[in-house]
Amino acid sequence: MLDQAKAANKPQSGMDGGRRKNMKLKSITRRRLAGASLTAALALPIALSACSKAADEPEKKVLRIPFYDEESFPRSYGDYFAIKFPDVEVQIIPTKDLFGPGKNYYEVYEKLIREQKPDLLITYDSSQYMKWANAGLLLDLEPLARKSKYDLGSFSPAAIAQLKANDEGKLFGLAPELTSYALYYNKDLFDRYGVPYPTNRMSWEETMRLARQFPIDPDPDKRIYGIHEKYWTPFDIVYDIASTDGAEFLSPDGKQMTIRTPLWTKAFRHVVDGFKAGSLYYYYKDGKPIQYGPDETKQMDLFSSSKAAMMISDTEQMFRMKQWGQAELNWDIVTVPVDPANPELTRRFNVAPVYAVSVNAEHVETAWKVVQYFNSEEAAKVKQKTANVLSTRTAFAKTKDGRSLEPFYLLKQKQQADLSYLNMPGSFYQTFQTLTIREIDEAVKGRKTVEEAVNTLQTEGQVLLDKGWTQHNAMIK
Repeated sequence: MLDQAKAANKPQSGMDGGRRKNMKLKSITRRRLAGASLTAALALPIALSACSKAADEPEKKVLRIPFYDEESFPRSYGDYFAIKFPDVEVQIIPTKDLFGPGKNYYEVYEKLIREQKPDLLITYDSSQYMKWANAGLLLDLEPLARKSKYDLGSFSPAAIAQLKANDEGKLFGLAPELTSYALYYNKDLFDRYGVPYPTNRMSWEETMRLARQFPIDPDPDKRIYGIHEKYWTPFDIVYDIASTDGAEFLSPDGKQMTIRTPLWTKAFRHVVDGFKAGSLYYYYKDGKPIQYGPDETKQMDLFSSSKAAMMISDTEQMFRMKQWGQAELNWDIVTVPVDPANPELTRRFNVAPVYAVSVNAEHVETAWKVVQYFNSEEAAKVKQKTANVLSTRTAFAKTKDGRSLEPFYLLKQKQQADLSYLNMPGSFYQTFQTLTIREIDEAVKGRKTVEEAVNTLQTEGQVLLDKGWTQHNAMIK
């Protein structure tokens, strides 16, 4: 249910059409499954509520909400409102027409908020929430919380810090869930080969050094890979290493390639050398990726089958190990690698969905009650039973299935000064991804040096970027 809201309200351009979309696909799928479970959990209370409803219904309160369309809202939120807000009449302000060629989704959505004056705003895009906050479109929630004695101290400090990381430093929204990643490691493999366990807040340099300490069997079927990322492309791994240290491959305006730098070259060398040596699993053969179906997904989970000593994942990996009968695997987690200059921060932490009240809302009290409920302990308990998600509430942040969740909560979100992916022309990233696959393959096969591959990505990437902007500008004329 709630995942349908996420899909319905998410812009389909820029990085969302490329790397972000690919990396979030598994999370969206899990939320869809969770939504189905939640519908079943709520079905009985709905029936009981209908039976016990008083003959004289209370006067309906109005709540105006921007949403994809009127048909999708009941599928996403209908059960919640039927149970908790039966006296609220929801009026949908459709947003489906905000998408399309030549339209800047963020700009037209802000215009809708200013002109239509909705009450409640819901977004799964934290950068969109930040834009709304900085544009003065949202109501500060702390005065409302004080008036209603709503305990904001029960939320994760890292989650509140992200929500307040706007120009005014105010709390303009609340989010019931967060996505955070950790470095999983197989303790038995580390013990077998005498490799020291990873620790919290390691750098990527230290992480790759650990990965290289596992012996490389000449038989790939018997090989233990130091670290493996099952859903990532080779460039995703390079990007994660480089961006951890603050590198970006585009200028802030999205017009210039900026990949020919020492940080990017070092990141490419880590990955290419790992592929060549066999400490990283190279699953792109001659530029052809694996198509992930159910069989391939299980086959490529090398960590669950004890063929990889480390991997980075969110709580999805816990779910997979239970699903595939690997619940007894002797594993533990630490934080993801960090920038040594900013060891408390990570880009792999995000809160969503965000519920906010429009600054021009006519029905503030009703909107605030809805925000309170979706961020309440009651709602968190339901979600914890039906979905594999992390709660922003500290009461649910301690353990899961007897495992400590602390590493997921230790770091705070690293604010992105560069949001160039929001400005990137929609046609660019897929073509650039194809180019990076080719150039990494050239370097792995020894046909190019890492420096030569990076130079090609800079020059040919700029050609693709210029072409993307030309196509984009032609569409909006």
